[in-house]
Amino acid sequence: MNSFSRVAGGFLALVVVVAALPALAGVQWADATYEEIVKRAKSENKHVFIDFYATWCGPCKKLDEVTYKDDKVIGFLNAMIPARWDAEKGEGLELAKRYNITAYPTLILLGPDGKEIDRYLGFVEPDGFIKVITDYQNGVGTVAYYEEQVRKDPKNAGAWKTLGMKHAAAGRTEGAKIAFNTYLDLSPDVQGYEKAEVVYTLGEVNYRNKSYDDAIAIFARVIREFPGTEWHDQALVMGAQAYYKKGDNDKCIEWYSSYVNRHPDDPAALNSFAWFCASKKVGMEKALPYAEKAAELSNRDPGILDTLAELHYAMGNFDKAIEVGEEALKKNPEDTYLADQLAKFKKGKSEGKGK
Repeated sequence: MNSFSRVAGGFLALVVVVAALPALAGVQWADATYEEIVKRAKSENKHVFIDFYATWCGPCKKLDEVTYKDDKVIGFLNAMIPARWDAEKGEGLELAKRYNITAYPTLILLGPDGKEIDRYLGFVEPDGFIKVITDYQNGVGTVAYYEEQVRKDPKNAGAWKTLGMKHAAAGRTEGAKIAFNTYLDLSPDVQGYEKAEVVYTLGEVNYRNKSYDDAIAIFARVIREFPGTEWHDQALVMGAQAYYKKGDNDKCIEWYSSYVNRHPDDPAALNSFAWFCASKKVGMEKALPYAEKAAELSNRDPGILDTLAELHYAMGNFDKAIEVGEEALKKNPEDTYLADQLAKFKKGKSEGKGK
């Protein structure tokens, strides 16, 4: 082989190696158990990034379609140990309980020691994603960071508020209550959106702690003191869920209906009410026209059609559930969640019973 052939052969070998690099194929999600991943993180001295998602979650899908396809994010994550679990299946169910996952997506960063550094809830664009996780790696903007801020300056109201939000997001009830109440004591003159957000989140904290009467009282305060805000709407929805937990279905539907009636032409609002009724099997007859209206307003969006199909299924209308489920899947044939839903509807019909 002459010198040119040796060089050419080496070049071709390099091309083959580079083409096989995992990073070029996307984020290399760890294919291992949680314990194996934590053990690997310790041995390799690497951070672990965890994405808790649900198959039906819109923001989760947007992360897949936008953020996780960004070249910078791919390289950034592959330098750590990226892992993800469906929080409603398999090992993800147990891990979701361990980490108090209440919303999707929940993005968690663990240190090489396996301990949680902090978390982020919701969709985030690629550049913002890298900034948030990099800050957490460097100890900026974390729970520990804000705990140090209030230790240095106990009258730092803004730090108390942020600390409360972080505790609330992680399901740390007592920490959230202390931080929020301290913030409110330090900020007696704060009104409007900022105060409404804190009071509402206090209600959520009580709800998660199963203090439903306290939660309802706080949500009623939000409705009374902050009419017209987004927190007013969310308080109606969460108050409805608190009444459901107490076993008062009439009050539950009354509060949820009040929310829907404030947004009669918003397909998302109508859809949320219909899905709640279908999943809890309460107020289904009342929810059906709302679900049908949501489908029409959304131009038969497959996600909203799925809610309509689920409602029919919960009511025992199996043929209608299958019909609408097929329509949804036809609009988005690659969606495995919709395919699973349709299979469930068909199984329900064959067995002659709901889920």
